[in-house]
Amino acid sequence: MDIGAIRNELAQALSQKFDDTKGIAVYGAGDTAERWFTPVLEGDVIPDCFIDDTPGKAGTLFYGKPVISLEEARETCKGFLILLASIVPKTREIMAESLRKEPIEGAEVCLNWEEYIFCKHGDEVLTVFDMLGDGLSKATYANMILTRMGKAQQDQALVCGSTYFAIPEFAEKALYEVFVDCGAFVGDTVEQFLITRAGSFQKIVAFEPYEKSFRAMKARSERLKQEWGLEGNQIELVQAGTGEKAYKTELKICSYADGQALSGESAHGDIPVISIDDYFEKQPITFLKADIEGYEWKMLHGAEQVIRRDRPKLAICIYHTPFDMYRIALWIKAVCPDYQLEIRQHYCNIWETVLYAYV
Repeated sequence: MDIGAIRNELAQALSQKFDDTKGIAVYGAGDTAERWFTPVLEGDVIPDCFIDDTPGKAGTLFYGKPVISLEEARETCKGFLILLASIVPKTREIMAESLRKEPIEGAEVCLNWEEYIFCKHGDEVLTVFDMLGDGLSKATYANMILTRMGKAQQDQALVCGSTYFAIPEFAEKALYEVFVDCGAFVGDTVEQFLITRAGSFQKIVAFEPYEKSFRAMKARSERLKQEWGLEGNQIELVQAGTGEKAYKTELKICSYADGQALSGESAHGDIPVISIDDYFEKQPITFLKADIEGYEWKMLHGAEQVIRRDRPKLAICIYHTPFDMYRIALWIKAVCPDYQLEIRQHYCNIWETVLYAYV
């Protein structure tokens, strides 16, 4: 494994420059854009408008920005950078073909908006690459960045199992382990944790906001307590999300297949969101896992004091947004420079890229 050559390939791909000085237009203002482009609006890429020819879309606002038709864009978006906001290849092809047939004068089209994000933050991406502690992490990280940019195919040889427990330090037994599971879903990771620890731990605290998933996790937890002979308070279930502070919100959960959003189901009523710092103000933790659909960044900011105090093992999903692919690692090292960083890919797609941090 030639790490130098891998870094050079990554640096070359990140060196492309896009001209966004005259403005940015995002092509697509549908469900996929809502799912995948929302984090961009929270970052440093602020579009001037969205382009969408879906009936009823033109003339509306999408995240506070005007939605215009493609015909109108040919007049108002001259010289703009056009980002195609879809993760579905066929949809991007249709968008690109419409722009090729009737181009917008002077506009530059970026077929993959993540490529623009990564190139814009190329220095940060390379800094994370250099921070990673082993060759497998570096190769995995570079391959996933290039894959998401559309510059490479995913290397299936880099995909590994044991999600959240792939690093030896995350699988070893610890009698006083306090495992915090953010986005516990139906308790599958809770059960996996019990198996890796052979039932030897102090406590599990599992957070899951969605009613259906929470009910399933509760049923599974009762079974696990009986099978492992656990005390009643060793598994603590919390029906809540985790974020940067305490508030209530209505969350949406989507179903996906082959990278496409199939449906969205709004949660009923207000869902409580809590911060890790508040919840564990008086209780140390040793292991923090998070797979929370793009809320990882906010959750970490609400866990900063606990992370500084306890320096727990961290297994954090970074694949939900392109920003998380570099900013989470940089934030963790800034909060606690002693952390060692590794990355593993756990799925044969862009899903399940996990950052492991440990002291």
